[in-house]
Amino acid sequence: NKFFIDRNILWYDATANFDRFCNKDSILYYLKKSKEVGVTDIVVDVKPITGEVLYPSNIAPVMNSWGTSGVKKDLSWDMLSFFIEQGHKLGLKVHASTNVFVAGHNFYDRGVVYDDPTKAAWQTLSFLPEGFVKITDQKTKYSAMLNPVLEEVRNYELSILKELVGKYPKLDGIILDRVRFDNLNADFSDSSRYAFEKYIGKKVENYPDDIYSFSGKDRINGTLYKEWLEWRASIVHD
Repeated sequence: NKFFIDRNILWYDATANFDRFCNKDSILYYLKKSKEVGVTDIVVDVKPITGEVLYPSNIAPVMNSWGTSGVKKDLSWDMLSFFIEQGHKLGLKVHASTNVFVAGHNFYDRGVVYDDPTKAAWQTLSFLPEGFVKITDQKTKYSAMLNPVLEEVRNYELSILKELVGKYPKLDGIILDRVRFDNLNADFSDSSRYAFEKYIGKKVENYPDDIYSFSGKDRINGTLYKEWLEWRASIVHD
């Protein structure tokens, strides 16, 4: 792809750089450094895995602090607008990145599925050797993934993306991260079961064993395993 051959793209992570980018002079410093070393495009991570955003939103909660530093973001100015304006002055292309089907950080018990009781049921349910386990109870996994099967999840995430596009028409691009199920162990909620049964046109007699089961830690594929993969792919595609 000629675009990627000619571009040097640098990712500005949201949480790793949160304190830095609370200050305009720090943003300018790193933009100029990026330009000096030959970066052509920057990617500003504006929706990390907590589901919070780093720009003024009427839909998603706005992240005004991160970690234990005590630094608070001054919400009187718009970080993303500043990135776009100053990046373009330097001849850089500016893209925004969003984590789509995730809304919580399990290492800190923080984020939309933790803080908003109306959205706690959106988290994905995994089928593991120990049985059905909510993603927020899997503390070895840091990202609290959502269930993309749920129409309310899709509508919510689409509304955030539409708001982002509307607010920042001068963005050069938007990158969508985590537009997927958590992994092969997700999602096994009742909502997913009913949607899958509708897709294949019949009841799953032995759920979830007809999809897969476990022998110890080893997964054994069931008779409906391939149809299950096809259905999952269709959800993300659609």
